[in-house]
This record gives sequence, C-alpha cells and structure tokens, in this order.
Amino acid sequence: MRPLRRVAATAAALAVASSGLVALTVPAASAAPAGAQSCVGWGVTGSGGHAGWEFQCTGGTGVDWRTAIVCLGAPQPYTHYGNIVKGNKSGKSTAWCAVPGHRVADGGADMVPA
Repeated sequence: MRPLRRVAATAAALAVASSGLVALTVPAASAAPAGAQSCVGWGVTGSGGHAGWEFQCTGGTGVDWRTAIVCLGAPQPYTHYGNIVKGNKSGKSTAWCAVPGHRVADGGADMVPA
C-alpha cells in the first residue's frame, strides 16, 4: 500500500479506535471538510546516514499516536517507533533505523496508536 494511502487508512483506524469521528485528508485528496485534520508522511535521512520516516498531523487526531517503521537489515527486519504525539495536538513523530545503510521497507511506515 502506498504510504499516503496508509496514512489515511491508519488515521481512520486511529479514529475508530478512539471511538470518535475524525475527518482526514492527504495531499492527493480534493476539498476537505471544515475542521478536517491533515496527516502526511515522508522518508528522511539523518546526518549519519540513518534512514527514517516522519508523519506530521495538523489538528488533533483524537488519540495519541506515533510513527512505526520496519527497517531492513541483518540479521532480520526489525521495528522502531517514533516519539508519541498527543491526540489533541498537532505534531510530528519521527522513527529511525538503528544502523546507517539499513532502509525502511517499502510500505513499512505507519501511524500507530501509542
């Protein structure tokens, strides 16, 4: 699944998990309803060559969340988590692979409840 579609799907799941209704948009979406939250994600590279992923949401999601990534590296894939963002706040969560040269798996970045 493409990362932006994953953002929308995961954010919708976060809304259901919090028993609230959250309207979300991604850059490819057309006009958003008034008061809608927007969440986007993108790959990042750290100064030491570490691969990572950031998600940023403007407006609250209604539930605390964080970035989760699956990193590909020896001896096997592993998961790292980013900082927690409070559900009632805008914020950014970034997760990093542990070793330079390891990379985030295709489709391996997601927003998860904290």
